[in-house]
Amino acid sequence: MPTPLVTGISPREGCPGIKITIRGENLGLDEKDFVALKVCGDDCRASATWISPNKIIAYAGHGQGKGDVIVTTKSGGIGSCSVGFYGRVEQAGQFQEVAVWIEEDAVALFGLNVSKAPALLPGSGDTLGGSAADSSNANAAEELYEMFPTTPTAAPITPKIPVGATIEAIRPAFELDCDEKLSLPGGLGATPSLFAVPSRSSTDITQPNFNPYYYLLAHKSTANFDELRKNLDHLKRTQSDNKGASTTLVKNNIASFMEAVDIMKDIRRFSADDRKKNFYEPVIKLVEDISHIAHSMYDTDLARKDYSDTIRNALNVIQRYKFIFHLPQTIERSVKREEYEKVINDLVRARAAFETVDSTVFRNIQREVEQQIQNLRTLFRQRLTEFPSTIDDQKLFIRYLHSLDPKADPAWDCIIHQKAALIDVLRSCVVDPRQQQQQQQTHEIKLHHDQATNAVDQACDVLTTAFPDLWYLIQLYLKKKLYPLSEKSDEIDKTYTHRAPEFLALTKEIIQTFINVVRLNLLNRSTTKKSDMTSSQDDDLYTNADETYQRVKTLPHCVQNCRLCVLHLVSLDIQLDFKKELQQLMFDLRLECFKVIMDHACLEVSRLNTQETWELECDEHLGSHTKLPNLFHDMIVTKANIIYENVLSVNVTKGERKFFEDKEATKQAAIAVYRLLGDFASVFELLIKDCSSSTSNSIEPLSSSTTMITSSEHLSKTLRLIIILNNFAYTRRFILPRLKKIFLNYGFRGMDRVYDEVEIIYKRVDERLLDTVQNEYLRPFLHRLESRMYAGRFDWATHIRVTSVKDYVKHIILDLARVHAEVYSISSQLVYLVLSRILSTLVNELAKLYSNINQFSKAGGMQACLDLIALQECLGRCMESETSNKLKELITQIPEATEHIKSKALTDMLNVFLKQMQPYSIAFRDVVIQQQPNATN
Repeated sequence: MPTPLVTGISPREGCPGIKITIRGENLGLDEKDFVALKVCGDDCRASATWISPNKIIAYAGHGQGKGDVIVTTKSGGIGSCSVGFYGRVEQAGQFQEVAVWIEEDAVALFGLNVSKAPALLPGSGDTLGGSAADSSNANAAEELYEMFPTTPTAAPITPKIPVGATIEAIRPAFELDCDEKLSLPGGLGATPSLFAVPSRSSTDITQPNFNPYYYLLAHKSTANFDELRKNLDHLKRTQSDNKGASTTLVKNNIASFMEAVDIMKDIRRFSADDRKKNFYEPVIKLVEDISHIAHSMYDTDLARKDYSDTIRNALNVIQRYKFIFHLPQTIERSVKREEYEKVINDLVRARAAFETVDSTVFRNIQREVEQQIQNLRTLFRQRLTEFPSTIDDQKLFIRYLHSLDPKADPAWDCIIHQKAALIDVLRSCVVDPRQQQQQQQTHEIKLHHDQATNAVDQACDVLTTAFPDLWYLIQLYLKKKLYPLSEKSDEIDKTYTHRAPEFLALTKEIIQTFINVVRLNLLNRSTTKKSDMTSSQDDDLYTNADETYQRVKTLPHCVQNCRLCVLHLVSLDIQLDFKKELQQLMFDLRLECFKVIMDHACLEVSRLNTQETWELECDEHLGSHTKLPNLFHDMIVTKANIIYENVLSVNVTKGERKFFEDKEATKQAAIAVYRLLGDFASVFELLIKDCSSSTSNSIEPLSSSTTMITSSEHLSKTLRLIIILNNFAYTRRFILPRLKKIFLNYGFRGMDRVYDEVEIIYKRVDERLLDTVQNEYLRPFLHRLESRMYAGRFDWATHIRVTSVKDYVKHIILDLARVHAEVYSISSQLVYLVLSRILSTLVNELAKLYSNINQFSKAGGMQACLDLIALQECLGRCMESETSNKLKELITQIPEATEHIKSKALTDMLNVFLKQMQPYSIAFRDVVIQQQPNATN
């Protein structure tokens, strides 16, 4: 079993002998298991009674100071405690106060009187006149108490004499006021029979008829002899331990005992003297005097009662109208606390009182109250004209003012003031348009647009917040719900029907002011509108680039904010004409937002050439291209999403118009798409212009063609041109159809016509690109063709022997092989387009050179036929039919061409040449004729 634990003690301090209650856990299974108790180090087991495992009642010993309360059990051993007991050293005296209460049990047990006589503490030594020898002859009753303490189940529980307290110790206390002494049945040495128990015997040791045998029968009837012997042994040990304690107690308290005896004797003497001297006669006389005085006072009170009744009646009147006398102060205090409801109620009561009572005092108070009412009207009107204010506050102050003056019309005044304040705020939201005309710097333009945006946001917020409350107030006014029907005056009732047109004009003025504010801040740009699809709009666009960049940042936000405001207003039950004006404003804003977004997109597209990084990406259909076409595609998709969110998405149920149902919007959308796609075509022209200004070589060595693809920093001019050409082809074939599909999905109309016009532009740009590429490649060809033809002072008229194809033909084939390799590294589909145009020009140049030859020798004619036939055989698949026919016609113009063609020598030399050039000419055999891409496919 766990060790005992004391968790509580009551009281927590006291003198020796005070009754204490100990609470805790595991304080013993029963009385037998509870073996020891120490309070402040003093053994208190003999005076302790076990009640339950959680409770023990005991009497404190004479331990002094603060100490622990330790319980010891057989099952748990020596316990512990979480609280302590403080043993006080003060003693109770007849005229001395103590801090503890002397229990009645101690009074009955030790003979203490209620006047706090000095306490006879248990275990403090022998009593007065006792000795150590006397303590050995202890009274039998005391020994019975020590040997056989009362069990918890016995009833009633009587106090027990602690070890060391003898009958002789308490006998003098009983002998002070009694003539006969305390005597026990049978005396100390008597030996009564166990069976001769008196019929009126008692188990209380303090009673004269106490009988120890009866005590045994009442409390120890279930005890066996072994237990009695054990208790006897315990008593003997305790008695031997406490020898000398009684003597110490008497010695320490001899003065107290003697003082108590003297006091009791004095009391007894005074009582006898009072009986002899007739002490009660002065008291009787004093009572009679007091009675006479009381009657005289009563008569005086009766006289005053009438006067008091008069005063009371006056006070009742004052009490009845007390609130009137205090009304000015009450009103002032309530106004400071803004308890206006209480003020109104007090004024209503005061009016009724003023009508029933006519008094000078009341008239003075009434004048003061009327002045306060006037001040209240002024205050309420000021609060009513505050802007902005909620509809609840407006209704409340209207009701207050109407209560103060039923003939007034505060609701109409509130409506007029709120309308004027709302219009003033809206007009203050206009940014001076002259500032925009004077602005030149970017930061000034940005500042202007920020101010305009903030002004529009403020106007929308004010209108969204204040106008619904004002509209609701107007509706309540028209429906006659602002004033109580029972108090409404006839004059006000007549004005309702006449003020309906005024409310319409008031609403129209507010809405028109808001529309003007938005238009002045957002729609006052001076731009030249063009209806045709020309580039005349670009001049205004690019000169106002800074403004466009600022407007595209702010206008979509303003459109969304204005849209929420307009939808909120349209949801009110306003007139249809007002709704149409607001919807027209929103459509104009959406159209302007569309234009600004598309203008910004055109600006961004026109500057895409600066974002070309020349980093190649491979496409399985068109070979390698850069990120430029996809960058253009992503930019358009982003702008289309922005347009859809801010312009195209509508709420038809709220009356919003679909954007492309308007002819002007459809027209502007078509023009914007046309400009957008045309600007991207111009990007390629800018890139070609940049490449043309480059100083890099036109054709690099054939071995470096591989590095051209992987290194974007050292691309040759011709390779850059091929990349631009392939990007343009990729755009026409893939990007433009994707964008067309996106535009159609978003509801754009007239895209077929737009794309037809765009196709014309792209074909023109494509021709320019091809011409630029052709000229760039042909420049070294044409520059060295004639010199290579006549190298070594060759003369067609004097040539005498044909050995092989001339070197200029070999150079043509090798140079074209390099061109083929460079173009093929980017896109195989461009090889035929580039080579066919180069060969067409080259054949024309050869035709010019041969036309200038006046005479051919026979060997010269064969040499010319061999050279031209070699070109035909090696490069024929890369030629257009017109170029091939022209080359054949050029061969037939050579003298004796038919004979030379049939000669075996020419055939043998041609075969040898073709075999030699096979590593180069084999690339030309796989060239596939490609058609021009179409953007509408």
